[in-house]
Amino acid sequence: MPVTLQAGDILINSDKFGHVGLAIGNWQGNRSASSTATHCACMAIVHATNSGVILDGWGQKAVVFRPLQLSVTEVLAVSKIAEEIRNGAQYGAARAVFKSWTGSSSYGKGARERLDKYRSRLRMNDTGGTALSIVKNVFCSELVILAYQLALNEDHAQFIRLDGMHSLPSTLKTYLTGRSNAWRMEGDYVP
Repeated sequence: MPVTLQAGDILINSDKFGHVGLAIGNWQGNRSASSTATHCACMAIVHATNSGVILDGWGQKAVVFRPLQLSVTEVLAVSKIAEEIRNGAQYGAARAVFKSWTGSSSYGKGARERLDKYRSRLRMNDTGGTALSIVKNVFCSELVILAYQLALNEDHAQFIRLDGMHSLPSTLKTYLTGRSNAWRMEGDYVP
């Protein structure tokens, strides 16, 4: 049976080079902010493609990974950050081709330094300063990784401890599969 998407779900298609998207949404219902996000409806799928960083247009079968421990507030923060990245970033074709294949996908010093830079831009936007793009160029798996990293603290179970700039869709899939205490493979999404 095909999966019904919820906000916060990560979609991974493993055909050819692979592709990653993030189900985002708005809270539907009457639950407290501390409750789990099991009823936060998916309103769209954000993903980075050759056409740009777009909403919807997802026409591929994909494996769905669902976060197990996100509150409504957290899933909406992930959605909000994904939207902010989408609004300010362009698809980074060169970044996808060259950076994703080179370097280490381990969450190390370089990843932390870039994340600090992106957090600084996010804080400036949140305080009403000059609106800055959080990140200027992004590819599919990097977009999803950054949305979770920027929305959550590093000690959170769903904080994705990968270097997004150097992580292929297959890298993200392997990572999520190995963390069954925080992520559950729900099955296939069929558009």
